[in-house]
Amino acid sequence: MTVWELISTWTEDERRQHAGLIEECLKREEVLNGLRGKIRKSEEELDRNLGRLLSGLSDLALSVNVNADQIGNLYLRLAKAQGNA
Repeated sequence: MTVWELISTWTEDERRQHAGLIEECLKREEVLNGLRGKIRKSEEELDRNLGRLLSGLSDLALSVNVNADQIGNLYLRLAKAQGNA
């Protein structure tokens, strides 16, 4: 519920009586709305960065597997050349 939604049910006297409080609440609500927008943008950026990180980790895992296979093949060739395989 917003400040305006809340005070819409108040009488004009109540609004005048609490004018300072209403003004403070409106300012705080504006700050909170700004923070909500910043948080949303930060979450979107975090999501993009996590996607990049996961993609990079997947590429790294693939490279590690390829390198492990190549090292295994080299080891077998060396061992066979030396008569150990």
